[in-house]
Amino acid sequence: MVAIVKFLQHGLLLSGPVYEDVATPQQASMEQYNIVRYLGGSAPYIQRPGYGISSDIPPHCNLQQVHLLSRHGERYPSKGDGIYFESVLEKFKSHMEPFKGSLSFLNEYKYFVADKQNYEKETAPWNSKGPYAGTSDELRHGAAFRKKYGRLYKKGAVVPVFTSNSQRCHQSANFFVRGFLGDSYKDELVDFVIVSEDGSMGLNSLTPRYACSKFDNEVNKDKIGQYDLSYLSDILERFKRENPSLTITVDDVSSLFLWCAFEINVKGSSPFCGLFTNEEFIKSSYRTDLGNYYTTGPGNPLTRTAGSAMVRAFLKLLSDDAADNKIWLSFTHDTDIEMFLSSLGISDVTEQLPTTHVPFPNEYSSAELLPQGARIYTEKYQCGDKSYIRYIVNDAVIPIKDCSHGPGFGCEFKEYEEYIHNRLKYQDFASQCGPERGSPLDLTFYWDYKTIKYDAPLIDQ
Repeated sequence: MVAIVKFLQHGLLLSGPVYEDVATPQQASMEQYNIVRYLGGSAPYIQRPGYGISSDIPPHCNLQQVHLLSRHGERYPSKGDGIYFESVLEKFKSHMEPFKGSLSFLNEYKYFVADKQNYEKETAPWNSKGPYAGTSDELRHGAAFRKKYGRLYKKGAVVPVFTSNSQRCHQSANFFVRGFLGDSYKDELVDFVIVSEDGSMGLNSLTPRYACSKFDNEVNKDKIGQYDLSYLSDILERFKRENPSLTITVDDVSSLFLWCAFEINVKGSSPFCGLFTNEEFIKSSYRTDLGNYYTTGPGNPLTRTAGSAMVRAFLKLLSDDAADNKIWLSFTHDTDIEMFLSSLGISDVTEQLPTTHVPFPNEYSSAELLPQGARIYTEKYQCGDKSYIRYIVNDAVIPIKDCSHGPGFGCEFKEYEEYIHNRLKYQDFASQCGPERGSPLDLTFYWDYKTIKYDAPLIDQ
């Protein structure tokens, strides 16, 4: 049996045993054992499995416009998660006997966050030692994006870059555009449009959820609570068989999966990842998927409304063939991208996720939709006398359901307009979300950034 944890060696790649049943290594299906696929989007960037569709613009077609909606790069834990990790670490430290068995590494373990000021921060070569630095990821992403879509960029033109005022989102945008412009980078060639995350921005925001006062994170709390968590008790029992005086709880055990993910971001590997079986990783991963789906994904009735402004804004941009700017770059958080995808419909599932068991296949994988550094491309290209829209999610072409008969499995633009209209015709942010009185009810920064200065102070979240 090939264990998921074997990915922790040599850049998360599998070693020998997976090849035993095949004639050559090229026949081995390694990705199913990649630990990053089971860490709920908290671990480093990973490409989404696709359908074999080339992500190149189809032959004899001309690229007209492209949008990027990106999550920030790999990061340290949030302050809340970090404080919880510290509390668990104190319990480990208070253990009066040497650890035995699977926990024996704790006898010499050093916490992976050496400087608590790094909580919330993006990982970078100057604050982390691993190969998955968020800033480096964004730099490479920018260079790859330029290679793929650079034909739309007019040399010497100022690049508008739209970002929330989260420090890590802004830093990701900064490194991305440095990679995009390469050696020709100059500060004067970039216009950072820094949009406040405050709810007073209403719909004129990259984080409109903060303006949706009626949005309820716990609307499906009881449903999510139906999921069987006995696997956590089994893990704790296993730990206590080896270390009877251990004082941690099942909640502490649950946090170790997240610990594993963030330590990979910082150091490239984590001994905590070696504590769990394949089955336990799968069950923990699905628990995260359930939580996201029913909280900030399609399972929450208000996510389509919360994400609707961005979808409508993108449609308006796509409809303007006369605009000088053809490349639209936006940086925000995973939650906001998840709501965008819910509004768009390409993250919809056939049936709502079950809470009684792990479904196979699982149609809603947080790790595949929203890893650190997640990237959603919206392409518009012309073939003959018609234009088409296509989405690339984490480097995989994801066709629009029932509208993918165009070249490259794109959706003909007029049909796309109708599709968006039908998706959003019952979504009204003002009445359904309850925004702050007097806050903007339109998303305008893509059009008025040249006349209105968006320079919100950066915040540490």
